[in-house]
Order: sequence, then C-alpha cells, then structure tokens
Amino acid sequence: MAHVDLLKIDCTTTVVLRNTRTNKVYKDEAEKEADIADPNTETTAADIAQDVKVEVSPKGLNVLQKVMNQNNDKPKS
Repeated sequence: MAHVDLLKIDCTTTVVLRNTRTNKVYKDEAEKEADIADPNTETTAADIAQDVKVEVSPKGLNVLQKVMNQNNDKPKS
C-alpha cells in the first residue's frame, strides 16, 4: 500500500558506532567490521552500540505539530 500523503520533514541524522566495552568510536562501518573480524581483539557484534541522533529544524517541528493537531481534531469512531 503506497502512502502518497506521508509528511516528509528534512532533518539531520548522525550515527555513531561505538564499542561498549572499550568506548572506542569507529569512523565508519568498515572500521567496526574490521575490529570484530580481528582475531587480536575480543570485540564481538554484541559489543557494538549504534547511537542515532536526529535533529529537526524548528520549521520542521512546526509542520509536525500542525499535522498532529489536525489528527487530534478528527472525530474518533
């Protein structure tokens, strides 16, 4: 089912890959995978956390608020 009426809001997304045991922050996916594959480290996939930060502009938040208010105004069946 296609949703042509989906609201699209521009945002900035930052992803940080880090080792939860050593607190090492990886520069990219390849460095993370190399650390997991390296037999000289004890790093496993379970040691990796992916932190995601999404920043929405004030303009985008205003648009989202308007849509949410419209949804709250609709009668509930």
